[in-house]
Amino acid sequence: MTEPLDRDLTQAKGRVRPLALFPNFMTLGAVCVGLTSVRFALDGRIDMAVIALVVAMILDGLDGRLARALNSTSRIGKELDTLADFFNFGIAPGLILHLALFSDSTRVDFTWVAIMVVAACCAYRLARFNANEDTDPSKTFEGVPAPTLALLTLMPVYLYLLEFNFVTESPALISAYLIFCGFLAVSQVPTISLKSFKIPSAYMFIVVPMMIIHMASLLIYPWETLTVMSLLYLVCMPIFAIRHRSLTDAD
Repeated sequence: MTEPLDRDLTQAKGRVRPLALFPNFMTLGAVCVGLTSVRFALDGRIDMAVIALVVAMILDGLDGRLARALNSTSRIGKELDTLADFFNFGIAPGLILHLALFSDSTRVDFTWVAIMVVAACCAYRLARFNANEDTDPSKTFEGVPAPTLALLTLMPVYLYLLEFNFVTESPALISAYLIFCGFLAVSQVPTISLKSFKIPSAYMFIVVPMMIIHMASLLIYPWETLTVMSLLYLVCMPIFAIRHRSLTDAD
């Protein structure tokens, strides 16, 4: 006996609303793009692999917003999104990194163990997020969210694409960095949620050009921009955590 669809996706007569399925199709599309990124990496096209994974991140950011806009949020969509996030942001980045930097290795070294640690931490972080339904993600996240974990995990690959050859010659350093990223994901450190940012209309004349410049730099200088984004996030994490704690103590 098949499990019935969520009531959120159905009409009173039990028929599925077509528009309600669009967010789930977008999530499935993100999985396909993430899988394609691994295929690119297997073919040695590391640049295309990273680009495909960035596209998967964008789709991940849009499917939830689309579901809320269409009033079609559902339990199925939530579970599907979690499974997609685990593959796209927990498994695919590690595979891309391994194929880009250490594919010539003939033994299971500590770097591969570190990649497995990242995947395990991502799985735990997603499970914890689903279990803590009372947590309001519109204010802060607890630990680094899965898409950001993928962004950070791939930073050695950005450096590799920028021809910083030390990343292929420093497996111990890369392993330590990956384990550190995994720790950030499962930690209880409060991290930035973009949903909490409300930009006053008076500042839009500054924000909009900055966003355009950022998108242009991402298109023209993708590896430099992604590297800077990753470093800025790591630098801002302790600043945000300290500020959040001070505000919490004040309340």
